[in-house]
Amino acid sequence: MESSIKPDALFEKFLKRSFSLLPFFLTTIIIILSVGGIGIWTVQKQMKENLASQLKLMLSGNLESLRIWTKNTKLDARVLSQQPEIRKNLISLLKFAKSKSAHAEDLRKTTELAWLRKNLGEACKTYGFIGFVIFDRIGLQVGSLLEEPVGRKQLIEKSDFFHQSLQGNTVVSQPFPAEIDLPDEKGVFKANQPTMFVSTPINNNSGDTVGVLAFRLRPEKDFSHILSISRYGESGETYAFNKEGTLISNSRFDEQLVSAGLLQKDTPSIFNIQIRDPGRNLTIKKLGNRKLRQGEDNTSRPFTKVVVNALQQKSGWDVDGYNDYRGVPVVGAWTWDTELGIGLATKIDVNEAFHPLKTLMTWFLFIFGLLLFLGAAAFLVLFRYARIQQQTIEDEKRLRSYLDSAFDPIICININGIIQSINPAVEAKFGYTPDELLGENVNKLMPEPYHCKHNDYLKTYLKTGNSKIINMTNEVTAMKKNGTIFPIELGVSESVIWGKKSYMGIIRDISDRKEAEKELKHAYAKLEDRINERTEELHRSKMLAEQSNHAKSEFLSRMSHELRTPMNAILGFAQLMSESTKDPLPKPHQKRLKQILKAGSHLLELINEILDLASIEAGKITVSIEPVCITDLVEEIFTIVHPLSQDFKIDLVDQTDFTEKVYVLADRIRLKQVLLNLLTNGIKYNRNGGSVTLSSQLDENSMLRINVRDTGMGISEEKLDQLFDPFNRLGAENGEVEGTGIGTTISKKLMEVMNGSIGVESKVGEGSTFYIKLPTCRKQSKQTKTPPPTKDNKDFYRIGTGHFSLLYIEDNQANLRLVEDIISEYPEIKLTTSAHAETGLDIARSTKPNLILMDINLPDIDGIEALKRLRNFEETHNTPVIAISASAMKKDIEYAMAQGFKSYITKPIDIDKFRRIINDELKSIKVIVKG
Repeated sequence: MESSIKPDALFEKFLKRSFSLLPFFLTTIIIILSVGGIGIWTVQKQMKENLASQLKLMLSGNLESLRIWTKNTKLDARVLSQQPEIRKNLISLLKFAKSKSAHAEDLRKTTELAWLRKNLGEACKTYGFIGFVIFDRIGLQVGSLLEEPVGRKQLIEKSDFFHQSLQGNTVVSQPFPAEIDLPDEKGVFKANQPTMFVSTPINNNSGDTVGVLAFRLRPEKDFSHILSISRYGESGETYAFNKEGTLISNSRFDEQLVSAGLLQKDTPSIFNIQIRDPGRNLTIKKLGNRKLRQGEDNTSRPFTKVVVNALQQKSGWDVDGYNDYRGVPVVGAWTWDTELGIGLATKIDVNEAFHPLKTLMTWFLFIFGLLLFLGAAAFLVLFRYARIQQQTIEDEKRLRSYLDSAFDPIICININGIIQSINPAVEAKFGYTPDELLGENVNKLMPEPYHCKHNDYLKTYLKTGNSKIINMTNEVTAMKKNGTIFPIELGVSESVIWGKKSYMGIIRDISDRKEAEKELKHAYAKLEDRINERTEELHRSKMLAEQSNHAKSEFLSRMSHELRTPMNAILGFAQLMSESTKDPLPKPHQKRLKQILKAGSHLLELINEILDLASIEAGKITVSIEPVCITDLVEEIFTIVHPLSQDFKIDLVDQTDFTEKVYVLADRIRLKQVLLNLLTNGIKYNRNGGSVTLSSQLDENSMLRINVRDTGMGISEEKLDQLFDPFNRLGAENGEVEGTGIGTTISKKLMEVMNGSIGVESKVGEGSTFYIKLPTCRKQSKQTKTPPPTKDNKDFYRIGTGHFSLLYIEDNQANLRLVEDIISEYPEIKLTTSAHAETGLDIARSTKPNLILMDINLPDIDGIEALKRLRNFEETHNTPVIAISASAMKKDIEYAMAQGFKSYITKPIDIDKFRRIINDELKSIKVIVKG
């Protein structure tokens, strides 16, 4: 097959036909544009003619309405002025003013003016006038409806209506700002209110003009109203202006004028707008184009076309467009009325006037564009169709090439299961030639039970749409021509072409995969057996490790118990001998006794540290992290180690000078244990007359470093790595200083548990600096400052008078004798002892002691079980029981306290502590007083 396919002849034919139709298409477009343009031009011309006629008609209608109103107003004025009584009082008032040369006050007091105000004032209301003014021949206002104008001449400066009426004419003035404060429509007096007059001469009986009667009008009531009723559309307006080019009627665009900067807010447009062209449309809301700029003077702009022509008494119209006083393009008509001495203009915005034309143009362009679009779309559709036809032919050839070269067999069938096409791989896999399969049912390639069920399956799928094979991939079996059955993976897809369904199946021989799966399952079974064996081995190893760990814990607990039991007798009797005042030992024996106590204390310390180390390594130690005040803790520790430093003649130096209290996150008891270990080591391994300095510093990571620096002999660099190894004293075991070699090991592990660290820096001959690091915190919690220990005095614990019973259950005779010797110093206490728990329980029930001391490890039943029985007896249910045991492991103490013991005393007994606990317990039952 060739690597590329030439364009199909159908596509080439389409391109040739398309290019042959291009001149016709272009000619059609030109004709449509020409016809449309001529039609729009004709419509525009006709619209302008109609618009001009409409504007002139509206203008003439407005002018005629004003003339009729003027004529009627003049007639009303003449009728009122010629009423006999009114004329009589008018002439009388004018005579009085002329003969007396009266002042304003004299005029206001005349009966004639009072009569006129009453009667002529009522007549004014009837005829729609808002007042009247009476002038003499020199223009003096000798009477009026209002008080203020009387005795003034300012009106003759406002308008020429007075002079025209003196000549015998009845005149209507144009609107102008009132000379006095006038009431508005709501009755509120305001300055510069719009006003106008209709004036008529006052003639005497001889027919001579002796004065002028002027009736005051409200322009917005009639004059402006006549102009406003002729408005049409959204922007149509008729307005009047005087010979100064000032607007003398109300504009309908006051809000636009305010926004454009041509008018102040709350100011009427009448008398405040000059009909000038601002040079741009001030109503367009664009930056730099809206409203007048700062400092821009509109009065320097030229008058609009309307004012220029009207002032020249030229009437006309303009339907091509010109700018009005807002700068908005408008069309309009105008004229000048010589009788009223005002100009009139009627206008409408260009956008509104020619809106139908713009709509027509829009529709024409839309239809033309739609035709272009449809033509282009049709061309593209045909082009696309030809291209698809070409592509379809190419795709069919390409698909056939792919199918022919496919490794897997591919079979296409119709809805009846008849084979329509196959690829060469089918012949290679099944052994049938194309002639043997085409037109045959596909079940020919299927063994039973698929052979019989296949046709029914197709019928069911076509009816219900429920699919079990189509559009899925399934594993089934197939049959070759020679009858061989083999496993296949069959993927069937459905397609619809020209409304007809067909199915294509892709077949893959999975015989090799099935064999591999069998081998894989066999290997997996072996692996699973191996995993189970290994899991069992790990389980046994875990059980052995747990048993070993439990045995270790039990060994340590047992060793602790076995060591502490004899130590209890050694240290206990040694303490009694040291305190004895009845039979004091000779001084040589006292020195030897001190050595016994010293050695015993060292051995006890060793036992405690070994237990601590074992608990830490077993992960059984727990800490309570909380904010700890370093200042308070250092003060407490210095109090404890101060006697030791005096014994060794070592100076203690505290350089932890904080300006405020600093808190670290740690377990207070364990941190105290670490610092005590470092300080006591610094004291014990120092040189004579040396010093130990405690200092601190904060680093950038909010960590507090506490340094313990001594002036000892120092540690060589090669030994520093061994410093924290357990039981390694780095050669100090040959010296005089006693130690266990695990204090630093415990300190290191405690710091790690508290999320801190410990380190050392040392130089041989200069000394060592041990340091710890802990995170600081700001939040302060309540700290209970532990008071420094004081040397116990047995006199403080002296028991008061009374007879009290105490039962001690203990199987070790040495321990019994020790407690007996301690209690013997207090004759007020009656001590009863028992070496067996069962016997002790009977004694407790019969004697009801005030307090019971009980060993845990007893020969018959242990102390825990004995406590439970005591709690069940009515006689001893509330009796306090204190445990005395050599089991000093933390878990043993916690377990015993949880069972209900009041206190727990570990062996060897600290005699002073023993006395204090006994005394506190007996005080709690209110039978002990201080000695």
